[in-house]
Amino acid sequence: MTIRPLLTMPQNQLESLVLYGCGKIDAQVLANVIHRHADTLVRLRLTDINDTILDAIQNCKKLNDLGLEHCTTLSNSALTRFFINFVKNKVQLSHLRLRDIDNLTSSHLKLIATSASHLSLARIDMSECNQVKSDGVCWLAKECIHLTNLALAYQTGVTNQAIQLFISNCHQLTHVDVSGCRLLTDHAFIPLINAVDDNLMKTTLETLNLSGLDSISATLIHQLLNKVYSLQELCLGVTYDLDEADRILDVVNSGGEIQFFIDYYTIYRLPASKKQKTRLRTLSHHERSTVLSNDTSVPIFSLPSASTWNLPPPVFPL
Repeated sequence: MTIRPLLTMPQNQLESLVLYGCGKIDAQVLANVIHRHADTLVRLRLTDINDTILDAIQNCKKLNDLGLEHCTTLSNSALTRFFINFVKNKVQLSHLRLRDIDNLTSSHLKLIATSASHLSLARIDMSECNQVKSDGVCWLAKECIHLTNLALAYQTGVTNQAIQLFISNCHQLTHVDVSGCRLLTDHAFIPLINAVDDNLMKTTLETLNLSGLDSISATLIHQLLNKVYSLQELCLGVTYDLDEADRILDVVNSGGEIQFFIDYYTIYRLPASKKQKTRLRTLSHHERSTVLSNDTSVPIFSLPSASTWNLPPPVFPL
């Protein structure tokens, strides 16, 4: 791949740069491209970058959308320099994706939480960053209160307290992915259930990914489905006992019509106008899925995972 033509186009013309496999691109050439268009770049999504490239990104003060992924060679010192300048330059991001960044730590998250972006951030993906501890995640939960999309998949620093803080502070959350966060139990979602019970807040949560959370009980799943009316999709993951899921559905669908069905380990809520009658309630999840899939009037949903934000093109595919 060659990006050298970007060095010959007029300066400060490029607004969006999305590149994959940056480890195969000459780092200095890419850094020069970023320097050349630093005053106009608003979207930057890169994979496998090094310190040279990250240092160049510091000059992009108009960034609104930053995505970095699989950056195993980024040093802690380069990340610290970047986020100190990030705060100094008062960059206001709405989308931030830092996925599988080996040396990302809680101290970097604290800088993000105290930056000008803390109120502008709407979508955060910090999945698979294993040096981030609970205190860093809690900083984000306390300060980034306008989030709509949150992905913390396979993040070892995600605790019950952190999720409770996100639920309590971020009242616009629509999509949440905490798959693989094995420290989480039912207690993480107590503020959500209590808020619904006491009519303390209007819930906006539409999709929730709980894949691989062995400590989440059937009782909580039942409560989420039965009480959080905004919830459209609940992903349980391939390790979940489908017989148990069927028993849960039998209970929540016991009012005379089908409100939910399960397909590929995800429970979906049917739109009110499409709810099926009791005759479907006795079917197994395989039979139920077959019947519902044959009904072309039932829309097909897709749960946002850690790999996508369902953004307008150009998206950041993995």
